[in-house]
Amino acid sequence: MKALVFHGVEDIRFEEVETPVPGEGEVLVKVKAVSICGSDLAGFRGGNTMRVPPLIMGHEFSGEVAALGPGVTSAKVGDKVSVITNMFCGECPACELGLTNICENRRIIGTTMPGGSYDGAMAEFLVAPASKLIPLSGKRTFAEYALAEPLSTGLRAIRLAGDVAGKSVAVLGCGPIGLLTIMCLKHFGARIIAAMDIQDKRLDMAMQCGATEVLNANQDFFAFTRELTDGAGVDIVFDAVGNSSTINLGADIVRLGGKVIWVGLAQPHIEFEYKHAAVKELTFQSVYLYITEMEEGVELIESGAFDVSQIITSTLPMCEGPRAFKELASGKTEDIKVILVNE
Repeated sequence: MKALVFHGVEDIRFEEVETPVPGEGEVLVKVKAVSICGSDLAGFRGGNTMRVPPLIMGHEFSGEVAALGPGVTSAKVGDKVSVITNMFCGECPACELGLTNICENRRIIGTTMPGGSYDGAMAEFLVAPASKLIPLSGKRTFAEYALAEPLSTGLRAIRLAGDVAGKSVAVLGCGPIGLLTIMCLKHFGARIIAAMDIQDKRLDMAMQCGATEVLNANQDFFAFTRELTDGAGVDIVFDAVGNSSTINLGADIVRLGGKVIWVGLAQPHIEFEYKHAAVKELTFQSVYLYITEMEEGVELIESGAFDVSQIITSTLPMCEGPRAFKELASGKTEDIKVILVNE
């Protein structure tokens, strides 16, 4: 089969590899659509230890069951499926607490994790445990279903933030995760959704996704949010970037005793004005992966409650993956979400 293989920093190649064979309890999935995630780009740039070459990346995808491994009775060839990409052990302390998203021994499709590397969906086929399949009705496109995985992060962020109905919130960063978080905030009834980004095109998209107010990052977002909230500051901040600038801005613009939800993972190390945040008695909550939120995301996409297709800006054949990675990594493209498909 053909696959995009990550060989090292800024080195990804579309090449022939061996087609995987499903083992006991596994299925072979024919990939129909896979999204390029920001974490894949970080790996391509050499800034993500969760992408160790050689590796086939891709964890946001959908497809069809192409073959069954021994003992599989819960699926049949031709089934349209999404796949829960987190393979947790079920036995470690985190799993015993129900926090399977942070399992100490997890493996995640398309990544390198504590449990090892697992080739992903930037290929014609991949193998996955049959127990991880989410059946799809086919009402939506495969590209839309591929976004159930990143949507689950937005849903998890809302769950950890608590009740957002009637609240004033700010979203820092309008990349795919920020935009999907905005959709979630609108769906769950946030009153004010103020979005910030450095690209005006992304701010336009934020308005389409449900933001009530937007401002370019080159302007004074602190003053902007204070005016929106009669000087108090927003109730909750969702940081979908995760660098020193946004981490500190979040602490600035949130109200006294407010919450800051860390969703983005742009920088592994940050400089933070700790005392300023501490004297405001703020609550900080990080977000990682999902537990049940991916199944919920599929249901919301199936029902039509969320139009995730609006953030897809390019759909390309898998063979154009190397070019797509280079353009996205350059930072010069206006693309928001790129989907790769097998022709």
